[in-house]
Amino acid sequence: MIIKLVSYPSWNRLSSKQRKLRISTVVEILNKKDVDFVMFSEWVFNNIEDLNSVCQLVHNKKVTALFELKLSRGLVGNQLFLLQNGKVIDLKTHQVFSEHKDATEENIERLLDELECHRQFIVGEKRFLVIQCGENNVLKTQRGVKNRAEFRLQNSNLKKRFDKVIDSVDVILNPVHTKWGRFYDFTCRLYKFSEKKRCCFYCSQLEGNQLINAINSPKKNTAQRVMKNRKILSPHFCSDINNKEFLLQTYEI
Repeated sequence: MIIKLVSYPSWNRLSSKQRKLRISTVVEILNKKDVDFVMFSEWVFNNIEDLNSVCQLVHNKKVTALFELKLSRGLVGNQLFLLQNGKVIDLKTHQVFSEHKDATEENIERLLDELECHRQFIVGEKRFLVIQCGENNVLKTQRGVKNRAEFRLQNSNLKKRFDKVIDSVDVILNPVHTKWGRFYDFTCRLYKFSEKKRCCFYCSQLEGNQLINAINSPKKNTAQRVMKNRKILSPHFCSDINNKEFLLQTYEI
């Protein structure tokens, strides 16, 4: 299976020219014949109209792509959509919390409801699960243990539900709005997500020198990270479309 990660710069509002360019580049990426699934950084588009425009221009019906919209008219913000089989599918789910202080028992129970009922989909023969941005705070770093994270709460019932849902999938996706300041703590969570031969894909918006660093030194790439069975995977290709406005990397799993 070929999976592409695409990180765009963080723009609060796109000009008409920027909007047309973004629609054009997204369509170009999705129409590549060698791709099965594409995960974009969050807030690639602000509204459902732009996503519908993309759908009309994509003729590669085998590709599946995940989008999070910043604003949706009449809908809650940070809402997830799939482009699959030539259609835009509303997953009817949105981000539950973003910071560790909000990872309360009540909110984690709400998150588990979302993970069990609205955050899973099939591509090929693999089952995917989406954990949005700071919802990865469902885990916390194990102090004194290298590269280890654990379920945040001392609640055995919620922990069993969490373990059951992640153990039932092949791929965990963690699209993110902005890069993580404490990247080590964040990476520990990716190690946990990628246990038991699972794959974990992380993709954030681009800020500062992230694009330059990723191209010049892949080890400094803090915008994208892929792991399988607790090991970091290297991309097969980096930016196979000639454009300096986004970072595109290709992986095979």
